[in-house]
Amino acid sequence: MCSITIQFTKLWRELSKAQSIIIPMQKQKTVLITGGNDGIGKATANELAQRGFQVLLACRNETKGRLAAEDIRRQTGNERVTFLPCDLASFESIRDAARLFQAQNSQLDVLINNAGVYTSQLAQTEDGIEMQFGVNHLGHFLLTHLLLGPLRQAPEPRVINVSSVAYLRGRIDFNNLRGEKGPGQYDGLQAYARSKLANVLFTRELARRYPEIHSFALHPGAVRTQIGNKHSKWYTSLFWHLLKVLMVTPDKGAGTSVYLATSPEVKDASGLFFDDKQRRRELSEAGRSDALARQLWEVCERMVNINS
Repeated sequence: MCSITIQFTKLWRELSKAQSIIIPMQKQKTVLITGGNDGIGKATANELAQRGFQVLLACRNETKGRLAAEDIRRQTGNERVTFLPCDLASFESIRDAARLFQAQNSQLDVLINNAGVYTSQLAQTEDGIEMQFGVNHLGHFLLTHLLLGPLRQAPEPRVINVSSVAYLRGRIDFNNLRGEKGPGQYDGLQAYARSKLANVLFTRELARRYPEIHSFALHPGAVRTQIGNKHSKWYTSLFWHLLKVLMVTPDKGAGTSVYLATSPEVKDASGLFFDDKQRRRELSEAGRSDALARQLWEVCERMVNINS
């Protein structure tokens, strides 16, 4: 009996060796996350690094980006977590980031357009775009366009746009995307809602124009981040600070982003909107308007000076 056991063990080892030679390792997937140095973005990056993804943190602040990458490497043991300089308030920086990515990578499996900004007062990007629309939507619109090549090289590419249920209050004013109406008529919450509606419309139109790319929008929940404190009036910042006790952690807020980046269940859900419980949600009338989605796409193309 002992002899039979020894022979069986040897045979099993030989078969295992043969299989390890015959069956190649699955190619490691690559994910690029904007705003990956803090909050929901960093929590998402940490979880995907834990799952073996190559992770690129596209961030404006180099010091914070490099420290975040180092922290994630230390926590997960995944050495393939790196910083990619990218300021979404600058078309030039976005183009540089896309060129740098493509110089080092031929394929992009998942793009998570996560970075976001809120401001109570009118501010503009380097290119003269109203800041919230410019960073939360238009910068991501341009980045996605520039990375379509690497995305289409992936077997199941995904683009995930972190939106918000705030989109329900949004209205696209094509005559005020640069802040033309001036600071006197600026409503920070309405501008934020507009940028989040733009995320939803972009998701749907991307799915229509590029059916080979799985595109999703999501609401992460009310998450305990600094977005309401950074560029707000003192009373808005105080209110946001008081509300934080009722909010969920960034780890929980990252749940739907991670789900959409990894789950095989969402292959047939391109163009749809998911809530913070990973459930599909019906869109508002404005959110499901094909005509508005097409018009926004065409206007954004002209604003960033690209063609379809």
